[in-house]
Amino acid sequence: MISKTQKRVNLARMKKISLPAITSCATLLIAFFSCMNMSAQDNPDSIKIRTTTLTPGVYMLDCTGGFGGGNITASVGEDGILIADNMFISMMPKVQAALKKLSDKPVKFALNSHFHGDHIQGNAVLDKNTTIIAHENVRKRVGASADHGRLPDITFTDRTSLYFNGEEIRLIHLPNGHTDSDAVIYFTKSKVLHMGDMFFFGMFPAVYTNGGGDIRQLIKNLEAIIKEADPASKVVPGHGDPASMQDFQNYVAMLKETTAIVEAALKKGKTLDQLTKEKVFAKYNALGEGGAQTTDQYLGMVYKLLGGK
Repeated sequence: MISKTQKRVNLARMKKISLPAITSCATLLIAFFSCMNMSAQDNPDSIKIRTTTLTPGVYMLDCTGGFGGGNITASVGEDGILIADNMFISMMPKVQAALKKLSDKPVKFALNSHFHGDHIQGNAVLDKNTTIIAHENVRKRVGASADHGRLPDITFTDRTSLYFNGEEIRLIHLPNGHTDSDAVIYFTKSKVLHMGDMFFFGMFPAVYTNGGGDIRQLIKNLEAIIKEADPASKVVPGHGDPASMQDFQNYVAMLKETTAIVEAALKKGKTLDQLTKEKVFAKYNALGEGGAQTTDQYLGMVYKLLGGK
């Protein structure tokens, strides 16, 4: 069941892409992320920041009334404020105002889950005393763009930890999943997982091949996270409502099932048109209404990602 809140995650504002117009996986994904990385300028005054308490001192910030970027996790306490991701630059005044309601203390750290602009454009307007931490590929990819804004101050390769507001916060790089810069951010005492775009809740995901993504590796990465995290953890997706570990496990099961269906069909020589007519993903049609990709678009993406022509 897709909640009204999930539909308000305004990926639904992205124009749907006609499947016959998709000539390659790269075309699909470039179009998808071009939409996602546009600044939220349709009616920015209508977009509001909603704050949800996950555990005492840890909050999720997201947008209602429009698409302003990906979800934020904020740790608020005696040491100050730490945020994981920070939306589009246009949303930062509202984000900062929402954080101000939680604490007068400054934002000491900003962690980046990956390099996409709807999650880290806000880096550019953070106070110079805020330390930005990300995987090394975030700095490489953002730094290679013509208008890159502010780059991470500290990078890591595999994993690192910082100790803030009374708990260890782990940044764990998982290679070549959604992109090649992905990091899950795990608040170990609070039992909160910040997933970035490795997890879209209530909708189909995207795998950004031009950014180093791979759907098979994404599944392996997510299974590794399930093994490491406490089963009682709360999960902050890149887009969508807060989720449980069971929700997260269901998402991984969906990825495994849909990729297995397409892999089996490819071995039989079936075409994308045949699979579309057979409605092989009909079981997950509710996700196709979640605002990111329709069921047929997701099928087309998976087919191309797995080697279909």
